[in-house]
Formats: sequence, structure tokens, C-alpha cells
Amino acid sequence: TAPVLDGEIAPAEWPGKIQTLDREPSRYSVGGAPVLAKIAYDDQCLYVSANVTMFAPAKIATGAAWGQDDGVEICLAGQSPDGKPAAFVIRGYAGGTVQSVTDAGASADAAAQLGEKVRFAATLTKSRGDTLRGWRGEWAIPWAALGMKPEPGLKFAFNMSAFCSEFGEWHCWEGTLAETWRLDEGGTMQLAK
Repeated sequence: TAPVLDGEIAPAEWPGKIQTLDREPSRYSVGGAPVLAKIAYDDQCLYVSANVTMFAPAKIATGAAWGQDDGVEICLAGQSPDGKPAAFVIRGYAGGTVQSVTDAGASADAAAQLGEKVRFAATLTKSRGDTLRGWRGEWAIPWAALGMKPEPGLKFAFNMSAFCSEFGEWHCWEGTLAETWRLDEGGTMQLAK
């Protein structure tokens, strides 16, 4: 069953292994509170969730400027509408904005088409006493918009990172020594069988 995109990462909706975004771009371990992710798929979408925890009381910038405001970037290889290979970059921000950008080389048209179809929800998280302690995001990324057909065993280049504005920290799934979208230095996702 597809997860409900409400910014609440319910355990029953997100089975499977937790991924940690625990590296700096330099590939060294990053300090601070953990950033956790879960990834799932069905025949319609790739689903990604991120739980960005922070030391309470947290200071979260809810704008939509990458590298300035709190957000998560998902980068993956696919195909543009003309069938050529493309690297896509999707950004979701703590304030609820989602963007599909051309930074990794996808054409403006391909990025715009993907951006129109991606669904995203975010919510700020609080601890007892109503103290702000982080945020959560959930994405549904349609396979058709990526030019991909999901099947068990499918492999594709993948990476993701979170930017935490309070301390200017980057939390990466795989450090690339540069931008997260440099997929040749990132990781590989393989769909479970």
C-alpha cells in the first residue's frame, strides 16, 4: 500500500530498513542529530521519506532557497521525455515547497514535467511542551515522469542529502566531494525483488 503523504512517517506505511544520511560531502562522518530516510516503491512511484531531527529547541528556516533554508535533495538517474539519459534533482523544503531543478543536467522541459508530477508533504515536528525539534518530508516520484519502468532488480544512480540551516550542516547519503547531484560519485539504488 502506498504511504499517505502527510508528513507523518508512520511505521506501518514505511516498512523496511532505515537509511542514514550520515556523511558530509567530504565523505567523513557528520556530527549532530541524525537524519534518517526510508525508501519504497510500487508500480507507480518511488517513495522517499526523510526524518530530520535536530537538537531542541531547533531553528528551522522554512523558505525555499537551496543551501540557505532547511531542505532535502533527492538526486537520481532516469530518462528525459526524448529517451535520452537524464539526472534529476528534486528538492523538498521544511516549509512545504517542492522543486525540480536542472542543476544535474536534465533539460528545463524534463525537470518541469517531473516537477508537475512529484507529490510532496512536509511537517514540522515537536517534542513535549511544543518545542520544535525538526521536520519530516515525504515524496512520491512517478516512474513515468522519470522515464523508468520499475521492476525488481532495477539499478540506477541515486543520492540524497539534507541541509540543516541552524549550523550550516550537510547530511549526505553518500558524500561526493562536491554537490549531491554528482551521481558518478554517489550511490546506486537497486529495487528489491
